[in-house]
Amino acid sequence: MVKSESTKDMSNIELLGIQENLKNSDYTEIERFRESFDADDMGFSGRREGI
Repeated sequence: MVKSESTKDMSNIELLGIQENLKNSDYTEIERFRESFDADDMGFSGRREGI
């Protein structure tokens, strides 16, 4: 799983929980979630898989 700088310290279980919560969210909730992250910390961390 490719992680960002913001999620590099999260376990895969935590990431799956976030994905599950967002799957049932409406656009406003997803927009609020996106805005909660600092854009400067959204670069990839580690190996570049699938590119």
